[in-house]
Amino acid sequence: MGDTSTTTLNTKSDAKAMNESDVIENMDADDLIFYHSLRTDLDLLQKSPSQQTINKILNYSKGTR
Repeated sequence: MGDTSTTTLNTKSDAKAMNESDVIENMDADDLIFYHSLRTDLDLLQKSPSQQTINKILNYSKGTR
């Protein structure tokens, strides 16, 4: 059986350490186009559920325990 390995990614998740403008400055044109198209698609998925919906989800998850 073969051995597999995964490299460790050293990333910064601190908002102060990584600004969107810093990331965009270091991208080439293709990456920038991909980033904006992906960001637009993700923004379309963003929802603001009502408090009633949140409560229903929480009650359901408590009932499945």
